Amino acid sequence: MQPTTVRGHVGHWVVIWSCLALLGISGCAFKPGYVRGEKTDVPNRWKVDRLEPGGLSDDQRATLEQRGSPTYVRFFREVYTREPVYAWIYAGQDEAVETVWFAGGKRIEAVAVDSDPSAFRPSTRRYARTALLVGTGAAIVPTVILLANR
Repeated sequence: MQPTTVRGHVGHWVVIWSCLALLGISGCAFKPGYVRGEKTDVPNRWKVDRLEPGGLSDDQRATLEQRGSPTYVRFFREVYTREPVYAWIYAGQDEAVETVWFAGGKRIEAVAVDSDPSAFRPSTRRYARTALLVGTGAAIVPTVILLANR
């Protein structure tokens, strides 16, 4: 058994505290995109210059005549049915924002939406991911076992 010196313990503590300080500094270095000045585009949103009333439903045409063209149109999917939902976003000069929702061309007041544009339900996506993982495992495990027994 070798005697330990105080100097050996101090060296370990210096390394530990240095690592902790570096971790703390790296945690503070992260900033959201809007603070760093990076682009923060919203997915599935389009700036509207002018809407053509020809392809609009009756409710959409009435809203267009009453309110004018929206500033943006954003695409969502309804959570349970996965039907397309469009939000017409009116951004005012005084930073007030109003949203008019349309599902199937009809104006609606409230809807549960999902920003994922996939037409597949979350449960379907979960089942597909699980099947992919199981299939990959079923292909890899026998290969690894065969290679290990060589």
